[in-house]
Amino acid sequence: MVPSVKTLLSISLMASLPMVALADPKPRNARPASAQKVINTYSGKTDLWEQGCQGGIYLSPNKRARAWCSENSDSMAAGTWSVSQDGTLCQNLTWFWSEGANVGSSVSEPLCIQHVINSWGVMYRRWPGGSEWWPVTNSNSSLRRGYVYQSDVAKARDKIGL
Repeated sequence: MVPSVKTLLSISLMASLPMVALADPKPRNARPASAQKVINTYSGKTDLWEQGCQGGIYLSPNKRARAWCSENSDSMAAGTWSVSQDGTLCQNLTWFWSEGANVGSSVSEPLCIQHVINSWGVMYRRWPGGSEWWPVTNSNSSLRRGYVYQSDVAKARDKIGL
C-alpha cells in the first residue's frame, strides 16, 4: 500500500509530539532561543516520534535530515533542516516509496518548531498551531544522540531503489 501524502504528513506531525513530558503554557519571561542553542541541542541527534509511527527524524550536523516510520517501513524521507535567528527549527522533507518499478515521492510542507528559553535557561518548544510549550531537557526529551534509524533508512532506500 502506498501511503498518501496526507497520511505521511499527519504521521510525521503527530509523531513529533512528545508523550512523556507535560506541556505548559508559554513560560513567563521567555525569550526566543538563540539559533546556536537550538543547533547545538538537535545537531547529530534523532528526534523520536513515539506516537503513531514509532520512528523519528535524524538531524545531521551538515543540516541534512532523514526520517523513517516503522508503520510505513518501506518508505523514508530525505531533506534538510535549518534554524532561524529567533530559534525556529524548520524541517523540509521529501517522502519516497516504491511504486512498482518506479519511485513515488511527495514534498511535505515545511514543519517549523518554535523554541524559547525561560529565565532559568530551560528550553521549550511548540509545534505549529499548538498553544502548549514542551520542555526540552535531558530527563524528558525525545532526542537521542546519533542516527537511531540509520539501518532502517538504508533498508528502505535500497528497497525503493534510491
